[in-house]
Amino acid sequence: MTSLVFGRKGPTGTSACTQRCRRQPILIKRSRRVFGESRRGLGGDGVFLRRFVSGRGRPWGRSEKPLTNFLWYIALRDFPHRLFLFSRLLVRIADPSSLVTGALLALIVGGAVGFIAAQALGPLGWLVGGGVAALVSAFHLRGPWRRWQAARRAFPEDHRRWLARRVPFYTAVNDVRRRRFERDVQFFLDEHSFEGVDGAVVDDELRLSVAAGAALLLNGRPDWELRGAGRSVLFYPGAFDDEYHADDYAAFDGMVHQQGPVLLSTRAVRASWSDPPSGGENVVLHELAHLFDFQSEGADGVPSLMAPASESAWRELVRRETARVRSGRSMLRDYAASAPSEFFAVAVEAFFERPAQMQRRHAELYEALKNFFNLDPAEWGMEERERRDVGEEKSGQQQEGLRSTVQRTGGDITGPPSA
Repeated sequence: MTSLVFGRKGPTGTSACTQRCRRQPILIKRSRRVFGESRRGLGGDGVFLRRFVSGRGRPWGRSEKPLTNFLWYIALRDFPHRLFLFSRLLVRIADPSSLVTGALLALIVGGAVGFIAAQALGPLGWLVGGGVAALVSAFHLRGPWRRWQAARRAFPEDHRRWLARRVPFYTAVNDVRRRRFERDVQFFLDEHSFEGVDGAVVDDELRLSVAAGAALLLNGRPDWELRGAGRSVLFYPGAFDDEYHADDYAAFDGMVHQQGPVLLSTRAVRASWSDPPSGGENVVLHELAHLFDFQSEGADGVPSLMAPASESAWRELVRRETARVRSGRSMLRDYAASAPSEFFAVAVEAFFERPAQMQRRHAELYEALKNFFNLDPAEWGMEERERRDVGEEKSGQQQEGLRSTVQRTGGDITGPPSA
């Protein structure tokens, strides 16, 4: 089995993001060990707690105030872990590279203005340059400030109920991942506009459906962004054609353009998170998955966040899996074989909608996507949901076959009368 490495592209081909993400569990584990935390409950904590409360465990000597010692223990026990989570939140709110770029831009512009003004105003000119630099910095920090405000808002309870009912991931993961998911949902809702086209009515369910898809794709990689499209989502009442008209030839439920809006059919969006499931299809995940492709040089089926060293292995895997689709030996829809970019989007749908089936039938593809997203949907307990999904799909295929038989026989499906 080919081992694929995923991460942010760098000049040397090093997967820095993957290395950083792989170190996260180690950092958490070491931080907890400093304070004696044990996964078995009070094992390590019990010893440390007794020593700390008695005063013997404190680095600055014995204390005769057990209550004070206990409060210090509570405050310091989870400090490294909380500091780590806070650092991840800051990375999500403001990309460090973006902050550096903004600081350099403010320094250059402010310095240039200050130098020019100093020729006429003397030392006062440098104050003018400093004011310009402050304005440039404030303009650049608008986005991080909005995210900070969004992260501080309470997550609506009706959103929680809808997610718990429709998105299996939401109830299957731990509190840390769930809070990260809620935060990313709020970021997406705050930063995107949602508009109806041709009479489509946009409600909270439609907005939340799209935001949930984006938050799910990003949950395993807190420092990733969906940068491949604009900040607008357009909803059509039903399917539309390649000229964005709803007519007899309309065949698209979703479409996305590089640096353009995301176009979605309200009917398909509502079916994406339906219960029972909709045949393993999820137009929200499909179209948003294309954004990972658009971040590179066009849509070629190779996600832009994949390490260069893994691109050839990924292309070979796509070639083999596409051949399986064309020969009818794949669980993926036939549409996956239409183009490499569509293969990736269809595979992402199956990865999140039917993970157990993909893990069983396409183990290498499943592992590649698991490494890419740093998520393992097979652990979310979706087996019963998948069985209902597959059962309804087979029932629908049987009904479609029955209708075809009726049409061919002119309505008589009993065959010729017996003699």
